[in-house]
Amino acid sequence: MQGPSSETRENYLRVFIPLCVTNFCLLTAYNNGIYTAYEYGYSHFQNQLFQHRSESNRSQKSLCETNTSSQAYEDEQAVQSVVSRWGLYISLAQGLPLVLSSMMFSSMSDSMGRKPFMFIGAVGIFLKQLLMTLAIVFDWNIYLFVPFTLIEGVCGSWVIELAIAMSVVADITSAGNSRSFNITVLSFVFGIGFSVGTFVSGYIVTLLGYDYSMAASCVVAGIAVVANCSIPESLTTSHRKENKFNFIRNIKDIVNFYAKDDPDSPTSTRLRYVISILAFFFIMMAKLGPFAIEAFYLLDFPYCFTPEKISIFETVKDWTGEIISLLGIKLIQQCMPDELIALIGTASSVAMLILFGIAPSDIYLYIAVAVGCFRMAAIPLLRGIMSKMTPPHKQGVLFGSISVVENICNLTSSVMAGAVYSETVSFYRGTAYLVFGGLMTVAFLLLLVLVRDSRKNQYRDGYKSLQ
Repeated sequence: MQGPSSETRENYLRVFIPLCVTNFCLLTAYNNGIYTAYEYGYSHFQNQLFQHRSESNRSQKSLCETNTSSQAYEDEQAVQSVVSRWGLYISLAQGLPLVLSSMMFSSMSDSMGRKPFMFIGAVGIFLKQLLMTLAIVFDWNIYLFVPFTLIEGVCGSWVIELAIAMSVVADITSAGNSRSFNITVLSFVFGIGFSVGTFVSGYIVTLLGYDYSMAASCVVAGIAVVANCSIPESLTTSHRKENKFNFIRNIKDIVNFYAKDDPDSPTSTRLRYVISILAFFFIMMAKLGPFAIEAFYLLDFPYCFTPEKISIFETVKDWTGEIISLLGIKLIQQCMPDELIALIGTASSVAMLILFGIAPSDIYLYIAVAVGCFRMAAIPLLRGIMSKMTPPHKQGVLFGSISVVENICNLTSSVMAGAVYSETVSFYRGTAYLVFGGLMTVAFLLLLVLVRDSRKNQYRDGYKSLQ
């Protein structure tokens, strides 16, 4: 791939700064909206099914019953089952179209430019938040949240924003340390936006209510749309692909990447590719699945978290995982291969999921967060392991295939979480977490095979992980 033009490189801040602002706002709006929608749905179904308890269903209070022998507690389990099914429909509405849009838009941007598809993704998030705000204010049917989310999925949501934003950074920087640094900065901006959205949602809901919280998401998403308009097109006409996007050919390239040997890369093996992508699949399934049910899980007995407490807890959990994993990778790489570090991170994830599943009180949840503080290590390391085995001219196909797997996991894990949780909440609430702990254990076993295989290969000398 040719490097960026000197003009673009000299003025890269004109692109990079509004790019960071746009994505910070979008991730903040998206995550605040998700938590607000789930908490509103929980309260709405509780009031709808058991109107005699409406006095206790204010957003300022915990929405659960602590007396397990009471009728109110049995009512709570019925609410949990209904709301988790509703959440399942929302996950399907986002995930099904997102699998296709994520495969199409990223490749189409190589020939049509980056800006149109970033704009589509931002508008999709804004429209969903706007319609949900109106639904809460005017008390529309709660199931209208499903088609509202469908709009976001068709437009690509945050997945397209992330993929194309990384492409923009590649357009405006030269290959090497400059590009790596700017990708790191952009990734940090995404993480900050995600955490801020999680943190503020509980406070706004507690202080002002669900309508103001969703309206705040709508306003922030609107700011992102405006900021997006100020981002100059980063892909010059001379650097665009002449051939148009071919959906069938793109699918074939992705399948062949794992099905056929590559004569251009004699040091790689199909077995290592397949083991790595399977491990990545199970790790992402176990990582993304709990997100679809965790708000419901924490709101109910025996934890009885308030929306404000959920915000604090989730923020602390995310930040400890990200920071400790990042620092730990840098330190441990001096004495361990990446496969072994990924194995340790996966073991940390298994322990955390099991503790979440069996936790009889909230103190066990805090212990689980501490035990799972290194859980994020495996994901970037697996990307790097596969990238190391891949020649430069096929890096795009590699990361395209990883993106497809990630989107499939986003859809499948959310559906699985909602289905398992809704069917098991009445007799053992932590079953879904134990199921995902089992999936993470499968990834652990696959990484054991990868660790053993890596000891037989010497081509890894000098490898640095892809962050």
